[in-house]
Amino acid sequence: MGRFEFGEYRTLALLGAGGMGRAYLARSASGRLVVVKVMHAHLAAEPMYRERLRREVLAARAVTGPFTAAVLDAGTQDPLPWLAVEYCAGPTLSEAVAGCGPLAAGDLASLGAALAEALTAIHAAGLAHRDLKPANVLVTGEGPRVIDFGIAKVLGAGPASGPSDEALTESGEMLGSTGFMAPEQITYATEPAASCDVFALGALLALAATGRRPHGGGSAPQIVYRTLHEEPDLAGVPDGDWAAFLTRCLSKRPDERPTVAEALDWCAARAGERPWWERPEVTALIEGHEKAVARRIAVAADADGDGATRVGPPPAPAGPSRRRLFAWAGVAATAAAAVPTAIALLGDDEPEGTRRQSVTVSWRTGTPLWTREVGDLEYGGALTRTADALYVVIDGTARRLDPNTGAVAWELEDASDVLPSGETAYVTRRGPGGSSPEVVALDAAKGTQRWRTGALESNPYRPYGVYSPDGDSTLLAVTRRTACLVTFAEYDTSWARRTNQGKSWRAYGFDLPTGAPLWFRWGTAAQVTALNAAGGRFALASATETYGPLYVLHERSGEEESSISDGSATPEVHPGARGTHYYATRTSVRRVNLATGKASWTRPLEYARVAPLAGGELVVAATADGLGALDAAGGDRRWWRDDVRTLTTTDGRPLADATAVYATGPRPGDSPVSEGTSVWGIHVLAADTGRLLWAVPVDGLTRLSYGAAGDGLIHVCTSTTLQTFRGP
Repeated sequence: MGRFEFGEYRTLALLGAGGMGRAYLARSASGRLVVVKVMHAHLAAEPMYRERLRREVLAARAVTGPFTAAVLDAGTQDPLPWLAVEYCAGPTLSEAVAGCGPLAAGDLASLGAALAEALTAIHAAGLAHRDLKPANVLVTGEGPRVIDFGIAKVLGAGPASGPSDEALTESGEMLGSTGFMAPEQITYATEPAASCDVFALGALLALAATGRRPHGGGSAPQIVYRTLHEEPDLAGVPDGDWAAFLTRCLSKRPDERPTVAEALDWCAARAGERPWWERPEVTALIEGHEKAVARRIAVAADADGDGATRVGPPPAPAGPSRRRLFAWAGVAATAAAAVPTAIALLGDDEPEGTRRQSVTVSWRTGTPLWTREVGDLEYGGALTRTADALYVVIDGTARRLDPNTGAVAWELEDASDVLPSGETAYVTRRGPGGSSPEVVALDAAKGTQRWRTGALESNPYRPYGVYSPDGDSTLLAVTRRTACLVTFAEYDTSWARRTNQGKSWRAYGFDLPTGAPLWFRWGTAAQVTALNAAGGRFALASATETYGPLYVLHERSGEEESSISDGSATPEVHPGARGTHYYATRTSVRRVNLATGKASWTRPLEYARVAPLAGGELVVAATADGLGALDAAGGDRRWWRDDVRTLTTTDGRPLADATAVYATGPRPGDSPVSEGTSVWGIHVLAADTGRLLWAVPVDGLTRLSYGAAGDGLIHVCTSTTLQTFRGP
């Protein structure tokens, strides 16, 4: 990462990026760690966005309270406008829930009381936050901190001032985050009020209680529709009192929600004696985050002697020296890319300058190639690598990127998935005006349209009188001659089963060269969990609460050739299929002959994820405890590493290719850190031995990050940023 100076603050590491700009961990001249938010250059040229940042500074400086982050400094008139905020060491709320699990009643009440107190301070300053979401709540040792006042709205007379939101909002722009925006924010039905933040508080607490967003996942239009028209999914909240309270908070009518004061009183009366953030599992997560940040500082430390690029006027003289939280040491990479380092986190009882040396290890390092802002894959999206392209689907847009440069070859909006096959890319998308799904076949290189199926309502094989809309979810598969599109509703939660009761799956067949309709098949009221194409057939796996039948359809006629009871657990096993496949259950991994359905071997391995390597000799297996390779012929363990964890594809498989397995882990030579989800970087391992080939530090990498690989490149999504690295 390049080094920059904003005012008196010198950047240390990139923390993340979004639509408005980048966030850096930085250090002041006196040694204080801060977060510096820097606006993107193309936005800095627009007065509207500079005014938004100026408003954020005014808004945040007006807020005081123990559960908010203080604004320390700003340069709103600098060439690249920036904002320095108090550094809060800890994971986001979503990372904390993912790492520690859903909260019990007392812990949930402690969290709710703290967040309500933060909102009380915000509203006392005459503001509504309007973007309260998991990413804007950091869990620290002193409690949760609410951050980011970028779209705060003046409620009435107060210290903040400036142009109206309408003057600062582009036509049609929706301010907020889907899943946490109140209905009136979406529809602009009323002026933003404190009740908007109460709705977001309810959504946050529902997520913390169940691990799920109350209005589900999927595309932004799907979440918006559920927010406006459907009841929240509160299955799994601690008890009936909590269900009633959260139902009030998430009411579609602002006047039916409790006030912030009422929410604070309700939660405070039920809070446990020991705050949730002081529990050992949470403090371990926070400490793990601190250590991960310290490692990132260490990685960047070798650039200290190279100077930094100043952005804006020089700072005022620094004040007296203060004790530094982190100590670090680093040595510049040698020409052979062997990187020895040491790092320590100072405790309160250690004098400044004390170091605890880590083991020194030499290893080859990768090279960063490019980064691009693509959006957050956490709530849906796909990253697919082919021999000559990288496809990204996120927030309703499909893009083809050049793997070597990140340049966009083409993009298509309203897309939900892309299936590259040879010289054609098949994109599933919503039709004009949000109508039923359709398939568009594009020239993979140029993005020009070859054919499109058009609206499914007009399909000539669909029976007359079928007027009900297709399900919102889709799966697409292709053979050499035929494309099959399946539409269905979700049935994977009690809320989804209740909401989608009676909605059946539908399958449509199309001629692959021309896109002409071939057939239609209407199925049962069930979710489709897989669609397999093999042997001139499409096998459709159905499920409701448990695995259901596997329906085998002829590819050219759509006729049902067979229905295999409970066959959806192994959708690749059906008439016409050949070869082998690896299946993982809760207790084991097994290799299955697809023609016979019989297992040739079974190996005990709990909660594993598997992926066969090209060449067929090995299969990668990953668990919560490590990563390794099994012999494909007999299932014997070839190698195993418990110091790293798998990097996964967006469909949950371990990322690997013919020669390499991709993992996340600590700096080579350092002890593994089990606490938290943040990790130092990527380890590229030899597929046949597990030996480290090379490693590279990655800003913002967590164990939840997704990746893709090909042609010596590794692509990884960290928050909203897609980063690409090349091996040595």
